[in-house]
Amino acid sequence: MDMLLAENSPIRQQLLEQKLAQFKDPNLANVLSAFIRCSVDLYPCANEDYAQLGNSRLGGLPDLPVGMDYPVTLVGREEMLDAYAEEFDHTREYIEEHYCWSQDWDWDWDEAAQAFRVPMQFIAQLNCSDLKAFQSYLPREGRLLFFLERWRFSEMLRGHVYYVAEDQQFNSGKAIAEPKFDDAVCANYEYEAAYQLQGIASIKMIATDMINSDNPHLLKLAKARLQALPEPQQAMVLEALEVVDDELAPEWQDQLKGYELIQLNEHGFIPGQILTQTQWSALPEWQSSNLQALLVPEQPLPYYNGIASINGHGDSRYKAPELHAAAELGGNAEDYLVLFKAVYSEHSMQLNFIIHRDDLALGKFDRIYCIYDN
Repeated sequence: MDMLLAENSPIRQQLLEQKLAQFKDPNLANVLSAFIRCSVDLYPCANEDYAQLGNSRLGGLPDLPVGMDYPVTLVGREEMLDAYAEEFDHTREYIEEHYCWSQDWDWDWDEAAQAFRVPMQFIAQLNCSDLKAFQSYLPREGRLLFFLERWRFSEMLRGHVYYVAEDQQFNSGKAIAEPKFDDAVCANYEYEAAYQLQGIASIKMIATDMINSDNPHLLKLAKARLQALPEPQQAMVLEALEVVDDELAPEWQDQLKGYELIQLNEHGFIPGQILTQTQWSALPEWQSSNLQALLVPEQPLPYYNGIASINGHGDSRYKAPELHAAAELGGNAEDYLVLFKAVYSEHSMQLNFIIHRDDLALGKFDRIYCIYDN
């Protein structure tokens, strides 16, 4: 039994049935059920005040276990010079002369390592105990801390996930000295704001146009669900995948633009909660005509995508993110999954932390691949 699939989650049966009921062809519904994930959506429920240690949080600063320093990237002097030269389109010599280059300029210098200590970007921390009721594949307790090495001049993203056991003591993020970022080469503005996160059980279905020859691991999985059918009928179902999005009844979240989803998240609304008349009356002027038509006072808020999620899908119409992960880390694409996805609030970009299934099952988080949706 694949615990990552929604069809194996009792608490998601109603959500799954509602989704599959949209497909007129039961064979097509059966194929797509292989791609519907047992996910958890995460929503900002309050601005973070750091009063609680180890709670689920997006952005700001992490609560680090006692004895753990804030993670940094060690960057050699030559590499740093190259970074600034590329960013400003100048030679190394010009950078050294005009930007007053020295070993103690902008970054902390590690004499022993002969390198600059560049702080990683803190993305999120997840309290596994708070999320265990919604899924069975994450650790049952402890915390997961997500960090990112991101250099603007480079397309390479390096993600780091640290597991912290339940019995470890924490130092509050409020006590951490604000890491120093240089906006010219790397920045932290996407995650300067900090939110407390609340999870709900959800499902995530793949974009059906990803199931094609560019993603053979996905096409193989689809065909495996069709083995009992005659070949002509298999071909018909696979052909139907190309137009299935056009045939679906529009869902609430599909009617919203990306910025509207972000505004809903940042306003603290949680799907399923009753939108009171007071809340509705207090909605700010950003409310678009689209939102005005969909938000109904004294009614439960319908489901919409959270600002972050667990066990979803990367959204790439060409090569799926797990293909890139397999090329970088080894193994087969079908053995990778999107452990965590978060919205970059400034640009509405989606950042994926991808992990191998075996590593997740063993509670090993030292091999992570990061990629943006495209």
